[in-house]
Amino acid sequence: MSSPRDRSNRLGFSLAFFLGTVAVSGASETARACGAATGGAAGISGCSLSEHDEEARLKWRVGAGYSFTSTGLHFGGGLRVDEIRDSAVVALDYKPISRLTLEAGAGPFLGGSITTPGTRFALSPGFAGALGASYRILDADRAIPFVLLTGQISYVSSSTSPGVGYNAFDLRLGVAVGTTLWRVLTPYVVGRAFGGPVYWRFQGTPLVGTDDNHWQVGGGLSLALGSRLDLFAEGVPLGEQGVSAGAGYSF
Repeated sequence: MSSPRDRSNRLGFSLAFFLGTVAVSGASETARACGAATGGAAGISGCSLSEHDEEARLKWRVGAGYSFTSTGLHFGGGLRVDEIRDSAVVALDYKPISRLTLEAGAGPFLGGSITTPGTRFALSPGFAGALGASYRILDADRAIPFVLLTGQISYVSSSTSPGVGYNAFDLRLGVAVGTTLWRVLTPYVVGRAFGGPVYWRFQGTPLVGTDDNHWQVGGGLSLALGSRLDLFAEGVPLGEQGVSAGAGYSF
């Protein structure tokens, strides 16, 4: 069984990875785009301080990210479980206009676990996919931060032994507020509300569940390495807990 201390150690290791990722030094170019979320726990690639000429704007971005989440689920009939999940996603972003980013991503669900009051069930590797979008409603200007609205629909397919299917759907809406420092580093705070069904079978009975917490509050950083490459990392300690990190290349 996964104890609270085990989950705390797992989250602490992931947060250490998050902090190590954003400690990388970079060049002096401004981040060119606002990215939508990827993975179970979303990440933001960056926001520019000002608009760029349309002909010079980079409209596409390909990125890869990892996410870890720790949450509780409750099912009909009074069953409550603890759940951890690991996933990786490769995503393609497109910016039809400078303020709007559309994103599609897919990748392997790496695994995890569901812990009931008496038994721990391993989640097998499977599939994770997401469709997302973000829209910048306010640009950063000196003391005024940027404000970014985000939305994402995600799906995870896995199974627990012996061959019991696990399927989770999720719709989340959020807002990120931040600024860009030294034309390289973009710190932000983020809040999200979300919900969606989880389908699983326990002791032969089909169940439909949902998260204990339908919200997240956290923060992150985006780091520009030149005009095309960016790194991002995000930690969410409140609500559904998690971390995500990754990199992207714009073209």
